[in-house]
Parts: sequence; structure tokens; C-alpha cells
Amino acid sequence: MSPARAFAASLLMIAAGVVAAARPSADERPDATPLAIGVWTGVDQPPLDAETERVLAADSYVNREYSAPGHAAVGLYVAYYAQQRPGASIHSPLHCLPGTGWEPSDVATLTIERPDGTLGTVRRMIVRKHLDQAMVLYWYAIHGRMVANEFASKAWLIRDGVALGRSDASLVRIVVPITGSAEAAERDGLAFARAFIASHP
Repeated sequence: MSPARAFAASLLMIAAGVVAAARPSADERPDATPLAIGVWTGVDQPPLDAETERVLAADSYVNREYSAPGHAAVGLYVAYYAQQRPGASIHSPLHCLPGTGWEPSDVATLTIERPDGTLGTVRRMIVRKHLDQAMVLYWYAIHGRMVANEFASKAWLIRDGVALGRSDASLVRIVVPITGSAEAAERDGLAFARAFIASHP
């Protein structure tokens, strides 16, 4: 093979690797979310009201409650955006929840290992509304990546928009009411998160 052809072949292999690394992940498509996730069984919740749907402007979403023996009930919301555009882009729970009366009192970023051995990041926060508390875990699913940081997620979307011509992404949000300790709610939330990730190869 000539040097020119070898160089061209190398470029094609690199490009293929980039596309493979940024392949659409099943957790980016709400319709791929199963009702059975690990030991949890899900039940669809009533649709969001028309005004909330208008504000969120997701192309599709799943809103369910999952339950399992020995675990707290878990709320799952997955919102898919086929294209980021003015008036239709992912809304960060960090900014949206205060608008509904839930105030964050403790915010951190956790690292979680995925079934293939790669690492993803998850935003963890405790929110309060009057006497109620909840543990919230969320991340952005961007072409096979798990990203917890809002600025990093926008950077990846811009990068993929230029490199791949794609700006589709999803928000995955898990909510566990805190009825005992925050640590117990976090354990249940992370256990469900790992089961969710494992169910989306």
C-alpha cells in the first residue's frame, strides 16, 4: 500500500473510531427504557400538564415510578431532545427545580462505573420543599457519554455538532424521597442508576 493510501486508511479508521465512541446510547431514547430495570418494576405516571410540556419542550419523555422490595420508590424522568435549538434545549434540574419550590441544600458530583468499564459522572443533590426532602441524581446522555456538568455537556454538544452534525441528547433524572437518612436514599438512587445503565447497552 502506498504511503498516501495508508494515510487515507488511517484517517478513515480514526473517523470510524470517533463515530463509534459517540454512538447513540439507548439511554438517550426514552422509548428504549424498559418497565423492568433490575429488581425494580416501573409504572407510567400521568402525562405532564400542557404548560410544563411546553416549557420543557422535549421531543419525547418517560415519566415513571419504579418500586422494588427493600428499596425506596424511585422516580425516573428521561427527556430526549432530537436537536438543541432556541426554546428546545435540555433544562438543568439544578436550575429548574428551584422554580418549582425545591431548593438544593447539598450538591456534589459522583463518578459511576459503567458495565463496559468506562466512567460516567452523576450530579447528586439533596432538595427541600417545606418539610419534604428528596435525593436527586441526574446526568446528560450525549452520544454514549454520561456527563454531569452543565458547561461540559454544552461543550460536548457543540463539539459533536461540528464533528458529527448531531446535537441530540437526553436528560436522565432519578428522584428518591428522603423518608429516613439521606445516605439510605442515595444508596437506593445509585443502585437504581447502575441498574438503569446496565439495562441500556
